[in-house]
Amino acid sequence: MNRLQACLFLRFLPRLGHISARRLWEFSKSPETIFKQSDHALSSIEGIGSSHIQILKQWKAHREAVYREEENIKKHGIQFLFLGDPAYPKTLAFCPDAPLVLFYKGSLPWHGLKLISIVGTRSGDVRGEKLCRELVSGLQALDPVIVSGFARGIDIIAHDQALRSGMTTVACLAHGLDHCYPSEHKKYTQKIEQNGAFISEFTVSEAFDRKHFLIRNRIIAGLSHATVVVQSKAQGGSMITANFAHQYQRELFAFPGNLDDPLFEGGHQLIRSQKAQLIRGAEDLIEAMGWQEESSPRSVQKKLFIELSSEEQAIFDRLKTVPKESLDNIALHTQNSVSKTATLLLKLEMKGCVKPLPGKFFEWI
Repeated sequence: MNRLQACLFLRFLPRLGHISARRLWEFSKSPETIFKQSDHALSSIEGIGSSHIQILKQWKAHREAVYREEENIKKHGIQFLFLGDPAYPKTLAFCPDAPLVLFYKGSLPWHGLKLISIVGTRSGDVRGEKLCRELVSGLQALDPVIVSGFARGIDIIAHDQALRSGMTTVACLAHGLDHCYPSEHKKYTQKIEQNGAFISEFTVSEAFDRKHFLIRNRIIAGLSHATVVVQSKAQGGSMITANFAHQYQRELFAFPGNLDDPLFEGGHQLIRSQKAQLIRGAEDLIEAMGWQEESSPRSVQKKLFIELSSEEQAIFDRLKTVPKESLDNIALHTQNSVSKTATLLLKLEMKGCVKPLPGKFFEWI
C-alpha cells in the first residue's frame, strides 16, 4: 500500500471524519501504517473508539474503488500533496480538520505570500462587484494570493480581478478536478492554472453533491491569513466560510452597506457580533493586518519590543531556551490550547520571527 492509496482508503471509509483520520495519521506516523495497528493500540488514541476501529477493519472492501480512483488521478493529470509535505499550505495544515491529501492542478508556490480569501453571495449587485474589484486591485502592491470558491457572483469576480491585476489566485472546488462547475466559468480554467491553482479534497469518483460546497468552505477559510465577506445575506455559504475563519482564529473582515439591504445583512451580523472587523477598502485591511510596509529583514530585538503581544512573547520565551520545539510542547509551556498556539505561531511566521520545521517543530529565527 502506498501513501496515496492509504489516504484514499481513509477517505472512502464511512463515518470516519477528518479529525479522526488526522489523529490516526499522527499516532501512526504515516497513513500506510494505520491499517497495521492493533485494536489495543488504536483504542489508546484520544477520540478513537470501538466504532472507528470496526470501520477501519472494513478497509479491504474499498480496494477496487481506491485502485480505480488512483488510475483516475493519473488519467486526468491531477497532482496531490500530503499533509506534512513541505509544499502543503502551512495555513491549512494548522487546522485540526485539514485534509490528509490535497488534490490540485496548477502550481502552489505560496510560501511566504499573504493569502486572502474573498467571498460573497452568488446574487450580488453592481455595488458588490465594485467593492470586490476595488479591494482586489487595492491589494496589488502586496502581491497576495487571492483565494475564493469559483462560484458565480463575488467569487468569480475576485478571481477575475486577480487575474487582471497580475496576481496569483486559487480556486477551491467542491468536487473532483476532472470537470468544471459552473460550466460557464470554463473560460477561466487555463488562466487560473497558469497563475495559481485549482484545489480540492474531493476525488474524481465522488458524486457531485451540493453539501460538498459547505465542506469546501472550511478550506477557503483555512488556507488564508484573512477572509473578507464582500456581500452576504444572513444565511448562506459565505457566512459558513466566515464562521470557519472565526473558528480557526483567522482575521475576518466585512464590508458595511445600507442597513435595509439584505445583501449586507450577513456582514452587519458579523460586525455586530464582533466576529469581523468593518472595512471600507484595501487600506483598512492592510492596516488591520499590519501590512503597511512590505516585510523586510529586521532584527528580532526590534520585533520583541515593538511587535510582540504578551502571548507571542511567551512563545519567544520558550523558543529562546531550546534549538527547536514541538507544537504540543509550546502549547504546554505557554498554557494555551494547541489550536490557539498554532494560530499564534502562524502570526509569528507571517512576521518573520518563527520558522516551521518538519514534524510540527518550530524554531525562532
